Amino acid sequence: MTDEITSASLFRRLAAIFYDSLLIIAIWLITTFLFVALLNNGNAVKGLFFQAGLYMEACLFYTYFWRLRGQTLGMQVWKIKVVNAQNLTLSWQECFARLFFALVSVSMLGLGFLWMLFDEDKLTWHDRASGTKVIFLDRKTSS
Repeated sequence: MTDEITSASLFRRLAAIFYDSLLIIAIWLITTFLFVALLNNGNAVKGLFFQAGLYMEACLFYTYFWRLRGQTLGMQVWKIKVVNAQNLTLSWQECFARLFFALVSVSMLGLGFLWMLFDEDKLTWHDRASGTKVIFLDRKTSS
């Protein structure tokens, strides 16, 4: 990494994830309301199909924003951005690879995230596996 590009801290990454999780929960509430009110006659919605749909909404949220500008709304607030090895916005393939390996990192009780505290380049497991990195956008770095 160069002097101009600084890896985003674990705190900033987790803060952005928390912020994004609030947005995703709001999206899920709207989706659930629409399913219950319009499609299920006021009854609770159950089943694997519905759960998979909510999961896909979260996946689409991340991949859309990573592909669009390299930043989710939470990442914009915390001034961090995900880029590929050439410091460019991710391709669709890189977005999907990052999402898959991020889920692996989380499923291992967050060890994939904590790994960055010991990594010389401050990269998580999913950063390494997908060939991406999360950078801090300070005054020297353009958004």
